[in-house]
Amino acid sequence: MQAMLSEATASIPEPPGDEMVAYLLLFLLAAVLVLGAVCLMLVLHFVAQRRREANADPASDSHPSGTQVAWRNGGVLLVPARWIAVRAATVREVRNALDLSNTAPCSIEDGLAGNHQQSLFLAPPVSGWVLITGPGVPDPVEDVDEVYHFLRALSIKLGSAQFFCFNRALGHHGWAWARGGGIVRGFAWAGETLWNEGEPTPAERSFRMRCPRYADPAPRSAFAKEAILANVDKVPLLAARWSVDPVSVHQQLPNAIGVTGEFTRIRSS
Repeated sequence: MQAMLSEATASIPEPPGDEMVAYLLLFLLAAVLVLGAVCLMLVLHFVAQRRREANADPASDSHPSGTQVAWRNGGVLLVPARWIAVRAATVREVRNALDLSNTAPCSIEDGLAGNHQQSLFLAPPVSGWVLITGPGVPDPVEDVDEVYHFLRALSIKLGSAQFFCFNRALGHHGWAWARGGGIVRGFAWAGETLWNEGEPTPAERSFRMRCPRYADPAPRSAFAKEAILANVDKVPLLAARWSVDPVSVHQQLPNAIGVTGEFTRIRSS
């Protein structure tokens, strides 16, 4: 009997060692973490996509100024798709630099929303910056060189000029800063890099804005594209950090009157 018990006991497999159990637990934990990270990335991608679809203004392409909807403090405002901010104490300085003609007074609301028939709208200065909006502001998608020369010429006349653009529906976006005729920073994206000049500024780095170089391959994965398209919603934030953004101008000067007009495109000397 004793021999039979010993034989039966010997046939029972020994339980796995403590190290094996620990390895299995670590493997399961790692698998759960990886699965959770993938699910989180998918959720964030879905939410960002739905937000862009909700924010995109279907009428923006047909509107003369390409305005878009922006939400700020619970309010809905129309903001321009492209604008320039220049250092100036008065609207008159900017009007003279642009050689505007056929000028007329225009409210902030109508000016920023593009409810006028002229090329440009000049908003009253906020914190030493004058905003220029309207269909006369060049579009880097159509001609990035025109943006470059226009911005340089303005910075020669006024000292400092900044350009911003974004299109939520298409994902196009860009920003640039010229000072005294030189480009400090320039970036534009429309499915590929149209412009990348100068080093990213501290504000760009703090907002984690992705700026592919000319030689970088086009993003293939959905996550890589999403990382670049995330720049779109950060353009107004960058503008507010560099100078001033259209929504802030509207909020600080809700009843102010700016100027609209036609202009002869300035040339750098």
